[in-house]
Amino acid sequence: MLRYCHQAFAACAVITTVGTIICSHGLFKGTGLSYPRRLMGAVDNSQSSGATSSIRWPKCKERRRVAFVKNHKVGGDTVKNILNRYGYTRKLNFLLPRPFVASMTYPYSLYPEFYLPVPPNQTFDMLVYHTVYNRTRFRQVLPKDTVYLTIIREPLSHLKSIWNYYGLQNRFLIRSNGEHAILTFLNNPEKYDKSCGHGRHVPYCLTQNSMSVDLGFPAQNNKRVTLGCDREEREVISQTFLRKIHDDFHLVMITEYFDESLVLLKRLMCWTLQDILYYKANVRHYATKRTRIPPDVRQIHNEWSYVDYSLYHHFNQTFWKRVQAAGNDFLGEVRYFRRVNHQMRELCDSLSRPNPCPVSPTTVVVNDTRWSPGFTIDRDFCLLAKRDLDCYYSLQAERAAKVLKLNHSNIHLYGGGGPRPAVISQLKRWTETESRKDAMYDVKVHKLSGKDVVGRHCLYCNLANCRPFDYLTHFYKDGHISNDSYRAVMRRINQKIAERCNMKNLTLP
Repeated sequence: MLRYCHQAFAACAVITTVGTIICSHGLFKGTGLSYPRRLMGAVDNSQSSGATSSIRWPKCKERRRVAFVKNHKVGGDTVKNILNRYGYTRKLNFLLPRPFVASMTYPYSLYPEFYLPVPPNQTFDMLVYHTVYNRTRFRQVLPKDTVYLTIIREPLSHLKSIWNYYGLQNRFLIRSNGEHAILTFLNNPEKYDKSCGHGRHVPYCLTQNSMSVDLGFPAQNNKRVTLGCDREEREVISQTFLRKIHDDFHLVMITEYFDESLVLLKRLMCWTLQDILYYKANVRHYATKRTRIPPDVRQIHNEWSYVDYSLYHHFNQTFWKRVQAAGNDFLGEVRYFRRVNHQMRELCDSLSRPNPCPVSPTTVVVNDTRWSPGFTIDRDFCLLAKRDLDCYYSLQAERAAKVLKLNHSNIHLYGGGGPRPAVISQLKRWTETESRKDAMYDVKVHKLSGKDVVGRHCLYCNLANCRPFDYLTHFYKDGHISNDSYRAVMRRINQKIAERCNMKNLTLP
């Protein structure tokens, strides 16, 4: 077996008021780099009775522009859903890969031919889709006041998720020999992943420093920081990369401390508690997650994916220093956030079960606290919170197309196909009558389904990425569907629900 580079860090335990910080490489000592900037809106106060305190939430200016550099398999889809909901409700401009390939800008395709143009005399507000981070390109595309975010995960846990999701056992042709396939791989990763970082599939690097590669680490440098490398050269390469990420990103979130990360995000952006409520997206359960990795095999992985370990240890350390500096009973806010998020899920789940009948309550009222103004969670919010990524992407594309004044004659220039011919044929007889306000129209519109109403307004949607009700609500609230049409369809929906629930009078939004 190759001789490993001398391990460049010493294990240490640092006990803080918020928990135990795992070992650190001790990077940047004496380099003059400052710790991440203090959180916006945080105040230094020793009181811990946040939910009942008379202290008002800190005054600060809301920040709306975000570049989220999305790593693979780190909980990024959940963060992306939060950002999608925030930007959608405020009608912000998303940088959208040409429909309908949400990864069209990955890996190195952040160029105009790969995304929809920004509306005239406007700027992009949010970039949340997969693309490899490039400082120069990001700053050419996004305004100067953009906040840069990413999220990372403990590297071995990350490898287990990658291993399951991409079926690496089959890709590497590893046969079961009584021990778990991932252990076979980790005992000799160079044998199985021969092209990682220096083959024709750059940067599709799944097992070696993959988080760092997505954040812009040159994949070809993997062979200079791996097993048997020169120790000094590896340290220089790793620290140079970490310094860049440290300087460029306002917040590096940690998967293992997801709720704490979201509260840091809320304070950084000066958002409300409602803005960060979430459902977990793309969560999977798999046997590899429980596989025990012996210490000597862990060490091999540490050497194999050295830059990812350096990345995680450094930002785990700065993360907890940031928590310590946050003030205003940060951990109390995290606990309160978890309770409210649990209440939100319970309500939304009860309102969206098959054949839903009214339940009590149908809303959750959250009072003012020292951390955030109060708000109400209702059916409309639940619709947004449970909407999946494909649906958000579809609705954002529809909105962008309307702003760009696209139609069925020129939509092909931007990768669109419009509704299916069968849908167009079905809707053709309604086109002329929609604007007429006569008795016959009133009779006809009351027979329409949600799919009938929204089909004529779709440019990119094929009525499959979202439910008809999502499209109906979207086009109505954006002013493309008349109040008469919307109410007529809703009356039909409500009537059917009332019949299923055996109720005479039922009013739903």
